[in-house]
Amino acid sequence: SAASAPCIRPSAFVPARSRTHAMPAQKKGTKREAEVAVPVAKKARSDPAVAGVAEALEQASDLSDACRRMLLAGLPKCVVGERHEMQAAVVTMIGQVVSGVQAKYQEAVDAENFKLRDVEASKAELQETLAKAEEVLAADSKDVEAKTAILAAAAESAMSAKIVLQETQEAQHTGDAEMVEAQESKAGLVKGTETDLQTIVEGAAEDNSEHYEALLPLLTGLGLDQSLMSALPSVCVKKATDRGAFDAMVLDQLRKTLREKIDALSKSIDASLPAAQERESAVAAAQAQLDAATASQQAADEALSAAKAAEASAATAAKVAKDAVTAFEPAYSQAMQARDAQAQKLENFRLYNVGSFEIIRDQAIAPATTVGGA
Repeated sequence: SAASAPCIRPSAFVPARSRTHAMPAQKKGTKREAEVAVPVAKKARSDPAVAGVAEALEQASDLSDACRRMLLAGLPKCVVGERHEMQAAVVTMIGQVVSGVQAKYQEAVDAENFKLRDVEASKAELQETLAKAEEVLAADSKDVEAKTAILAAAAESAMSAKIVLQETQEAQHTGDAEMVEAQESKAGLVKGTETDLQTIVEGAAEDNSEHYEALLPLLTGLGLDQSLMSALPSVCVKKATDRGAFDAMVLDQLRKTLREKIDALSKSIDASLPAAQERESAVAAAQAQLDAATASQQAADEALSAAKAAEASAATAAKVAKDAVTAFEPAYSQAMQARDAQAQKLENFRLYNVGSFEIIRDQAIAPATTVGGA
């Protein structure tokens, strides 16, 4: 590596010809000296490739100052005149240093790439979490939509069942009206016969006028003879001991008429019972249908409430996941910029500094012409 490269004293970079073959003395300022020495110095100072390699040597942080000075001093001598063994060795050492600096840049790029991979993995995980959260939210939203439709259908069914029940109850009320009236009439007649008439017949009370008044509404519509109706008030208020045969006949006729009316009403009620029972069964069925529809509507409403709660929870989770992805973008962008910056440094070094070295390394050096040579 550049750090382990042996350091050579700057004097070693003097061209071998200068050290082994003494050139004939020239007068100061001769034309020959002007033609050879001055252009060589100019070229060394102004060569951009030398500047690029020198910059690379300055960046070699693990190179000792002595070695750096030695290589910088020998660098210009490697681009002028014939390259001798020591100059070739310097070029090799400089190449090692340049490669080491390039490796450092590559290590920096690799480190940033490693960090970026970690960041990208975290970003991918966040994006996956967001995708799953949005998928759950979409499914929950569809579930809410479906359960809303179910609730609407259940509510419509419940309303229809309620209407059916109302219609069935109205039909029952209308159909049972005559039978109910007959039942009420029968109940009144039975009570009047067994209570009020019986008390009057027994004739034990001091005053039976109250019982007669209670019987009087029941007598309407019985078709009693007018003479019988005229005799009743006086007969009913008499005590049993004060009644004669006519009085007894009046009371017997009244009892008989009431009994016949009760029997007729019983037959009418019995004849109406089958239809009334059918109507009652229809009402019970309609009520059961309404109860079931109401229960279904309640269950659908509860299911919709649960679905909406799940949708709200999924929406919150999706927002949290989206916010996490958004908040992560700066970290991802920063990692990308850091990697790109290091990659750009590496590319710049490769194009300029390494390129400069390759120019020097591969430069075709024409053999130096000996003074007074053939």
